[in-house]
Parts: sequence; structure tokens; C-alpha cells
Amino acid sequence: MGMTDLVFVATSQDSLFQETRDHLAKLGYSNCARFSSGKSAVEFIKFNPARIIIVDTEVEDLTIAEFVSALREVRQAEYLHILVISAERAEEFVLGVISAGCSGLVLRPYNLSALEKHMAQSRKMVQTQDSDRETVEQAETLIVQGRYEDAIGDLTPVVNQEDEQASRLFFRGCQFLVDKKWSDALQAFNQSLARNQTFIKAYEGLAQAYLGKNDTDRYRHYLQKAAEEYAKLNNFAKVKKIFVEIVKYDINAPNPYNTLGIRLRQEKQYKEAIQAYFQAVQLSPKDENIHYNMAKAYFCDAQPANALECIKLALGLSPEHLEALKMYRLLTGVSWEDNSNAPFQPPKGV
Repeated sequence: MGMTDLVFVATSQDSLFQETRDHLAKLGYSNCARFSSGKSAVEFIKFNPARIIIVDTEVEDLTIAEFVSALREVRQAEYLHILVISAERAEEFVLGVISAGCSGLVLRPYNLSALEKHMAQSRKMVQTQDSDRETVEQAETLIVQGRYEDAIGDLTPVVNQEDEQASRLFFRGCQFLVDKKWSDALQAFNQSLARNQTFIKAYEGLAQAYLGKNDTDRYRHYLQKAAEEYAKLNNFAKVKKIFVEIVKYDINAPNPYNTLGIRLRQEKQYKEAIQAYFQAVQLSPKDENIHYNMAKAYFCDAQPANALECIKLALGLSPEHLEALKMYRLLTGVSWEDNSNAPFQPPKGV
């Protein structure tokens, strides 16, 4: 049985499972495994191959968003198509499951063609990733054999092609969210995620190949790219492991979460940027620039009191940080030298 032959369906309602199974059978998916407990499903899928997972309305012990997040957490290294079927239409719910990482959303009542569309998308994405993964695996074999140039030749086209496209899809998804085009946003994020999880391994492969050639500059470069992609997936453990390796060679290497935060802030995704900066601080607590960047994100998100606290942290680490000094005066109306404990004061005209 191939990985795409078996579909996991999670729902606590017998009638919904029967309905979904019947629909899937009409589309050629005859093998369905059913779970009613979210935690049990996550534990099973953690150790068993599955590419397509359907969450139908609810599971017993987790919210849908919690369940989707848990699935992403245990299978971060590969693409999963997680389809949510629900009658819930509230914007808060939709944003919650998108944020958790679902790949598609079908709203009840739905017809067979709606389900067919999502399953076809899943097959296409799985086939594309399988092809690219074969290339990466072949390159890994070449590295083990010491054939570094051959591995680089195989992996370079993968990252060149996928990197730009994945970033474009990610930011397109963000714009669709702003426009409340949920289906379009999901499709863009889904495609971006699949590409990310392909070339992230290619980045790591290129890093190892260049290390084998004793090219430490390119080794660090591709490790940095891999860490930045793991940061997008919020895989803190992976980012930390790679970042520790990078700073062995370059103590001033960019913090991957700081890079992500800057990008999100520029895209006006301020709350998401703040979360990225929080992670960045965990890696580099004494980096004044991260505290300053977080202050800017807080300020843009209309949280000036929090912005001031971050500015104080930045100036505590670097009292001559010019941009932080300017923001401090903007927020308090006085200079840092005059009163480093000044409370927030709304700027004139605000």
C-alpha cells in the first residue's frame, strides 16, 4: 500500500465518518482509517505513513486547530495534506485553522466536487514533492560517497527554482488573508509549505556538500538558509541546532527569527512579527537590534507601552543605539540621558 492509498479521517461522529468514507470511495479512495480521539490519532500518525488527513467537524479531546497544530508538529519533515470539513463559518475559526496549518477547508453542506477538488490538489502536491525528494535523497547518497560536486549539481537547481516561488506564494497567501479570500489563501500557503519542505532539505544537503569541499563560507550560507526556512515553520529546535553550528564559524551571523520578523513586519503582519522576535530573543537575548526591531513591531501594532519596554532593553544593552534613542524620545518626549525611566507619553499630534 502506497502512502497516498490510505486516508486518515478524524471525527467523533459516526454518521459524518460514514458520509466522508462514502464520498472518498466514489473518488477512488477505498482505504480509510478512522479516529475519534485527537491525541490517539496524532500518536498513531507520528509513527505511520500518511499524507492525507481529513478532520471532519470535531474530535473528542482537541479542538480542530489544536489537532491540526499537533499533526504539523509531529510530521514537520514532510508534506501533509490536512483537510478540514466543518459547518463553522466564523472568521475567528477560519483564521484559527489556517494559522494551525490546515491545507484546505470544506464548509458543510458541501458537494462531492468540492471534496474532489481538494483531493486532486493533494495528489498533485504529493507527486511534485516525491519527485523533488528523490533528487534530494540521491544527492545525499552522493555526499556520503564523497561526490560533492555531483551533489551540488543536483541540488542547486532545486533551491534556485523553489526558493523564489515559495516566498512569492507565502506573501500571496498573506495578501489573500487580508482580503478574506480564505480558499485562495489556503492554496497559496499549501503550495508554499510543500515547496519549503522540499528545498529546506536541499539547503541542508548543499551545506554538507560544501563542508565536504572545505568551503566554510558556502557551508554557513546554506545552513543560514535552512535555519530561516525552519523558522518559518516555527521549528525552534531545528533553528537552535543549526544556529549553534553557524555561530561556531560566524559570531555575527543573522538570527533566523529576526530575519523572519523583519520580513513579516515589512508585510504589515505585526503580531506574527512580534512572535518571531520573541523566538529570536530566545536565541540571542543580548542582541540589542532584535529588541529594537520588536519595539518597532509593537509600535506599528499600536502597542506603544510594550514598544517602550523593548526600547529600554535595547538601550540597556547599547546606550548609543541611535535609532533606539530616537524612538525612545518619540515615545517619552525626553532623551534617554535625561530620564531612562520615563513613562510612555503620546507623541504630540497623536
